Amino acid sequence: MKRAATTIAAIGLVGTAVVLWRARPGPAPAPPESVTSAREAPPLPAEPPAVAAPLPQPVVTPRNERAALSEPALMATLREIGGTAPVRSIELAREGQRRFPGSTDAPERAFIIVQSLVNLRRFHEARDEAREMVRKYPDDPRALDVQRHLLVYPLDQPSREEMQQRDQ
Repeated sequence: MKRAATTIAAIGLVGTAVVLWRARPGPAPAPPESVTSAREAPPLPAEPPAVAAPLPQPVVTPRNERAALSEPALMATLREIGGTAPVRSIELAREGQRRFPGSTDAPERAFIIVQSLVNLRRFHEARDEAREMVRKYPDDPRALDVQRHLLVYPLDQPSREEMQQRDQ
């Protein structure tokens, strides 16, 4: 019995280590070169043009960028930024969930939301999202992983080893 408890504790520790390893901060991704931020203004010409200049092109904002993304492009962006930009990952994944709710990529987007919330150490929100993910996609391997690592033994609780030491 003691050996089974030790095995279960070891599995829990490995799972927690994997989640924490994935939550480590990484370098921030460079912004796409084709997107001009709203803060960047085009350089002013030295002299006004003699003829009427063409109308300026609209500035592509992140909102316009998200609306223009097809689902494959949105998923490629989410996979590219990975865990390096959790706030942006949450925004893009939620946008994808709103636009493509019945898609085969929906479970992966739900997993990205949960993972990003863990990376931000927003464990209670991650737990709530994990419950919803397990409810919506009960047979998806990512949902089972989330259930195992966030719902069976939540990250915001003391480790089993800490609990055992308190009891002694």
